[in-house]
Amino acid sequence: MHQTVIAMTLCLMGWPILNWGQTDTPKLTAAEEKAMRSAAALASDTLIQESMGLFNIHFSQVQLSNWAAGGQSNISLLTKFDQNWNYNRGRLGWDSELHLAFGLLHRPEDRIIIKTDDRIEWSTKVGYRATNSGFITFMAHFRSQFAPGYAMENGIPIRDILNSSFLAPGYGVFAGGMDYKTHNSHLALFLAPITIKSTWVLDDSLSAAGAFGVEPGNRSRYEMGGYLKLNFKKDFSDEISYELRLDLFSNFLDNPKNIDIYSDHVLLLKVNPWLSTSISATLIYDDDILLTKNPEVIDGILTPNIGPGLQLKQVLSVGLSIQI
Repeated sequence: MHQTVIAMTLCLMGWPILNWGQTDTPKLTAAEEKAMRSAAALASDTLIQESMGLFNIHFSQVQLSNWAAGGQSNISLLTKFDQNWNYNRGRLGWDSELHLAFGLLHRPEDRIIIKTDDRIEWSTKVGYRATNSGFITFMAHFRSQFAPGYAMENGIPIRDILNSSFLAPGYGVFAGGMDYKTHNSHLALFLAPITIKSTWVLDDSLSAAGAFGVEPGNRSRYEMGGYLKLNFKKDFSDEISYELRLDLFSNFLDNPKNIDIYSDHVLLLKVNPWLSTSISATLIYDDDILLTKNPEVIDGILTPNIGPGLQLKQVLSVGLSIQI
């Protein structure tokens, strides 16, 4: 009572108020605050929503004229969009992510435009919390591309030979299993013993050729097996981060030892809030996709080498980075 009267008097006089018998409360780190919010959500039906998007646009231009060292003029443009949504209410969780990318290279001397990147990818997971870090989860995943892709000869696309197009191929995964997450969300592991993988080839010429593992003339293929999805993120500092994504699928009904692999690696270097450099690598192995690789010499004859193999895409880009 006396402390209250004194405090009111000091306030009227314009003096600062001191909290007698109290100590300053230490501030929580971002990770500790997020853990406390998650724990509170378990005890109530409070809805926690998080959304983060990142838009990147990278441009480069090379102009050569009478350049003795040789080379070729070109203009390139690469755009990327990544969006994540996270919703949690009590024991229920819903996570979704969208990844889009498209890039073009123009060589004015050859009067050609070449696609350098093309990606549509969407994934969503709905889970019920069974343990502190484990969810019983159902997941749907879709992957395809925007524009047609063509065979290449001497660096020039052959427009008469189509290699791919929208939904040719398209991949869908429907899975149920357990999803494990660390409290800081830097590591997530999804294990699904029951998975259906779909492959769609909706282009008539590609389906007639039996491309991407479908039977010739068919427009779809369905497989059943086991699925593993790993997501990992490491922040080395406020400016440097690394992200890993690994998908593994085994078809239990046909050659289960031939595991389909899809792996993404991204190293992001932030110069400032709107300028960044990224180094990314994507690795794909699918035993059902036949590739035309470097020819081999068999019995003295140069023979085309067609078969499954490791696909690799590496992109180094510098440009604008806008967080949404």
